[in-house]
Amino acid sequence: MSGKLRMVVISSPNFHEGENRAVCKLLEHGLDKYHLRKPEHSIFKIAEFLNSIPKDLLRNVIIHRQPELLNDYPVGGYHHYSGEPLLKTSLSRSRSLHKLSEFKECEKELDYVFFGPVYRSLSKVGYKPKISLSDIRKRLSKMEQEKNRTLVYAIGGIRRNKISYLLEAGFNGVALLGSIWGKPDPIEAFKEFSRAIEIQSNQLYERI
Repeated sequence: MSGKLRMVVISSPNFHEGENRAVCKLLEHGLDKYHLRKPEHSIFKIAEFLNSIPKDLLRNVIIHRQPELLNDYPVGGYHHYSGEPLLKTSLSRSRSLHKLSEFKECEKELDYVFFGPVYRSLSKVGYKPKISLSDIRKRLSKMEQEKNRTLVYAIGGIRRNKISYLLEAGFNGVALLGSIWGKPDPIEAFKEFSRAIEIQSNQLYERI
């Protein structure tokens, strides 16, 4: 069983007005990491966005698909796409997994991985789970015995009412996208999610 769930927010694929200010507020309100994933945008557009974030907050920003930017900005790490060779860096390294068999190939050098979709996605049409939560729980339970194991974050359809199930399954954190950017007020949505994690984590451990 995992401890209190950590929170990661993934950017929406396209830029939107005021996103840089929203990211700053999310980080100021305790967000652990912000994954900057804009696959259709150029490295110049990504750099422009990074220039708009205060340097002291960039350590909590994780880059996707543009490893060159690691040399130019004091960001926190790099997220590898499927099949991408593992970068040699002292920064945090992560990857997305979608099959239980991929855990066998999961490099020990990775700090954490996203696994999913755990539930039907809020942001991707037709993106739904192919593995039951009980099977995921069994695999994560085996991993609990490993020393210095890679942390596993649930991704896909993560809602506040699913937190206790994810804790019981053994996840270490959650990666949020639609449950934050799909809301009228992303900052308030994040704060509500954070409060729900605190409450449900305490309730769960009171029963142990």
